[in-house]
Amino acid sequence: MLGVTNVVNDRTFNRAGVDCLPYPWKFMESNLCTIAFLDDFALLNRTQLTRRYFEPRIIEESQFFDPNYSLSYSSMQWCPEVEKYRLWYNVNHQVCKVEIGGETQDEHFMLAMAESADAIHWERGNYLNRPDGANLVWSGEEGSVSGAMVYRDPHDADPERRYKCAASLDSMRHGSQSIAPGIIATSPDGIHWNSQQLRYQWGRSMSDAYNCLFYNPVLGAYQVLFRAVLTDRRICTSYSSDLIHWSTPRVILAPDGNDPPCSEFYNMSAHYHDGIFYGFLCVFETDMVDRVPWKFKGNVYTELVYSYDGLSWQRTHQKAIGLRGIGEYGATQNYLFNMTPNRKGDQWMISGIFPLLEHGSATYSEHRTSLSNDSNRLVAHYTSTIQPGRLCGLQGVGDAFLRTKQFLLKDDQLTINAQCPHGEMKVQLIDIWQKPIAGFSFDDSERFSGDEIAWTPRWKERSISELLGKRIGIEIRLYTGCVYGITGHFHPFHGALPQQSYGDPRDIAEAVFGPTVDYSRIDPQ
Repeated sequence: MLGVTNVVNDRTFNRAGVDCLPYPWKFMESNLCTIAFLDDFALLNRTQLTRRYFEPRIIEESQFFDPNYSLSYSSMQWCPEVEKYRLWYNVNHQVCKVEIGGETQDEHFMLAMAESADAIHWERGNYLNRPDGANLVWSGEEGSVSGAMVYRDPHDADPERRYKCAASLDSMRHGSQSIAPGIIATSPDGIHWNSQQLRYQWGRSMSDAYNCLFYNPVLGAYQVLFRAVLTDRRICTSYSSDLIHWSTPRVILAPDGNDPPCSEFYNMSAHYHDGIFYGFLCVFETDMVDRVPWKFKGNVYTELVYSYDGLSWQRTHQKAIGLRGIGEYGATQNYLFNMTPNRKGDQWMISGIFPLLEHGSATYSEHRTSLSNDSNRLVAHYTSTIQPGRLCGLQGVGDAFLRTKQFLLKDDQLTINAQCPHGEMKVQLIDIWQKPIAGFSFDDSERFSGDEIAWTPRWKERSISELLGKRIGIEIRLYTGCVYGITGHFHPFHGALPQQSYGDPRDIAEAVFGPTVDYSRIDPQ
């Protein structure tokens, strides 16, 4: 690992939640680094290549309703200990109704669960042996939780905390849903939940939308995406290395001038894979003459966003999945939630809900129809799927070419995510002066024609292992195909010093080369 050690952040927090991070942060090193083509930052040149976004495929047979409740926010995971996919989703015992000047409606949100062998055909069970036979698994201390999201955590050594759920605990003791602790509940099996007497508390105000919990390997900490205050619809985050001491909430995404007028951000989810955080941002396009104190009418669509560290996010302003035909589920709204590898690891499975009506349609008396009475069929859950790393790529137009910036190889694991079943791709390695390295030219390259998410480039007589610890760049020639990313064990080395990763800009020259840097060692001869 060239002298770089995996360490957990040495962070401290005061009891008020103020972030007291020392600098530089001691980041936990993520194993792989990816040059993704969501932007051109890691490129020196690209010609005859068009950036193209690809939508996940909705699996029609995966349509799922709860027969007893209206369902909402969902999360899906492959659970190896039971050899099944599990789907956790929020349910409400009644659809919210807006009555001007009326009393606050008594809503109760609960967490339900279903299981499947294929993430398509879902079955409900009475997991807690309830007298009513319902598949409810958790509803908090006072019978209601909001925005619950379940995360199966492979990083925690404690099996009693294998599953974690981020949620707001609805509390009626204060006479308002506005003051409600945001907590992490834990479970050994995803069924029996323990709130730890509110020990793991990341917030104090109601966050009634999807509260996305994930482990951030760049920070070496757990992170939650949420609303800081009801109903400030922006995306905020807090993070913690121990689940007890959390950083001060910070806004990471808010609507900008390119969004539709009076837009708000409903919620957001994140998925980390090989150096990239992929996010699904739900944009709420509001009714500008809505008469309630906060926006409730409108439509919601999901946008693809991304990040290199989980804190600073980039917008694509591209719908992650298109709105469906008029009259279908998802014609006016779609919400994509968590994304998880399937059992084989060759697909990403995405949990999402697709309403039949506009946001708020069933809540205003003047908009209620006969459909509003069948509340458990107003929203459908669908599973969507896409191959890993293929939400965006560069597609060739004629004879296409790209050249990356320099990086320093840590080992010989280097793969390319590419698709050219009816074309071809060749790879060339270059030195700092953009000259082909002997034996690694296009003429020496093996021709690739096919479809692989992790194709290993090869050359006739030389091996990439000969270049370990050297600074190199990659050139690709492509005809009739698409390249989605380059992944490997490497450090970005764009200028004077190598850096830890694209998400961690800390220079690591001393860790790599020792206290005396000899630059004659880093360039291939």
